[in-house]
Amino acid sequence: MGLRSDRAHNCAECQYMKTYDYGKRIYYCDHANRTDDMGKLGVDELPEGSHEWCPLREK
Repeated sequence: MGLRSDRAHNCAECQYMKTYDYGKRIYYCDHANRTDDMGKLGVDELPEGSHEWCPLREK
């Protein structure tokens, strides 16, 4: 997954993070410019930082 804590955006505080509950909580990114088609962030737990493909990450 490759998290960098020094410049990582926190998904838990992001306005684009959405959750669905289908027996397990599915977290995903709803940002239009994400490079990952599914935008899946995690199941039952949200990552501590952000994924490498996060469109809000500082480059």
